[in-house]
Amino acid sequence: MISIYVILYIIFVHWVADFILQDEKWALGKSKNLRDLLSHTSLYGLVWIFAAIPLFSVGYGAVLYGGITFIFHTLTDYFTSKLVSKKFSNNELGGPIPNIGAFTYIGGDQVLHYIQLFLTYLLIISL
Repeated sequence: MISIYVILYIIFVHWVADFILQDEKWALGKSKNLRDLLSHTSLYGLVWIFAAIPLFSVGYGAVLYGGITFIFHTLTDYFTSKLVSKKFSNNELGGPIPNIGAFTYIGGDQVLHYIQLFLTYLLIISL
């Protein structure tokens, strides 16, 4: 079971690391440029190494959490950024139900990130 405090903490840190600390150049370029993608996901993973320190009593837990998160965030963004970029370039922002525009893909990307963050947390606390 995950406490509500941990859930809120993970949501907040993810928001800061994925949106506030993502340079506009990286956000716009990560679908086409591996350097932009890795710049974003490296900073994201590094933020999580430090942010995960209060979550784990085991010394390696924070590094493991940040490392796993870096890998999965990179893989997720590699694919979803290409899908989102294509939708934006075709001006497919959204539409009638079923809505499968760019913002729906961004929402799906966020769901995948949260699934990974919570499952990784549960995995590490069970070690």
